[in-house]
Amino acid sequence: MEGVKIGIPRALQFYFYEDLWLGFFKNLGIETIVSPPSNKEIVKAGVAKSIDEACFSSKIFIGHVEWLLDKCDMIFCPRIENSAIREEYCTRIFGLYDLVRNTFPQAKILNADVNYLYRRREANAFEKIGEQLGFDKETSLAAYKNALAVAEEVKAEKIAQQDELLTADGAKVLIFSHAYNTYDACIGKEITDFFDANGIAVIHADIINEAEAKKLTKETYGKRVYWKVTAQMMGGLEKYRSKVDGIILISTFPCGPDSLFNELVLREIKDKPILSLVIDEQDASAGIQTRLESFTDIITAKRKLRKGGAK
Repeated sequence: MEGVKIGIPRALQFYFYEDLWLGFFKNLGIETIVSPPSNKEIVKAGVAKSIDEACFSSKIFIGHVEWLLDKCDMIFCPRIENSAIREEYCTRIFGLYDLVRNTFPQAKILNADVNYLYRRREANAFEKIGEQLGFDKETSLAAYKNALAVAEEVKAEKIAQQDELLTADGAKVLIFSHAYNTYDACIGKEITDFFDANGIAVIHADIINEAEAKKLTKETYGKRVYWKVTAQMMGGLEKYRSKVDGIILISTFPCGPDSLFNELVLREIKDKPILSLVIDEQDASAGIQTRLESFTDIITAKRKLRKGGAK
């Protein structure tokens, strides 16, 4: 499909699949436009078009879709229900296609289903996406495999960089949060920027090899954790918790999975300071800043006590 431009919302799934998606379209020679980092205008637009019960993260997603409407030919919004058998995503995630279709009936959506329960594998989805754009299955599959290999290399580099960061001196905090919250400019970026500015290294629970995460989660919590991303984060929590000075829980109101697992973390971990931040459209930066400053004082004081006791 010559000259088509694909719009990709910089929200939710994008933070899981950025390298794969952008690499796939690049390999096919398809132009993409990614919405800008979240800002007040995007948030306001998303909140206005969302139901009150929707989580703040999904409201932001709708704002990003609206920003893209008049800037591209198609909105890329696949329906991803799971990534393997018993590795489910939140219902807010796999309902995005229907949400966008009903909220913006005028939008042309580029969609494919990923659901391993019905034998709709990720590779098959990308073949169908390619077909919709005028490419044969072989070309589409080759573009997918190449993009997947590059994405896996990028992730391996991030894991290696984080492992190296863990060996450095100085205070460290572990961020226990979904990537779409951690890296969003209106949710988690202000938090990570605060620690960067204060010389405190930020470790991410989701940056971990998936096989290692599964093993650690199973060993610690017995039965499988139902949600795929949460299971990975729980594995990262177990790997990194002994190597950091404190833990930050970041979620958006009213996230169902986070309301359960954040509570589990608060009950299970007693040897580290933990700060739980639940963000919605009403939160003010000043209030968050004050809590971060207090938390920093706590972990700094504890580090001094440990060093004093070691002498």
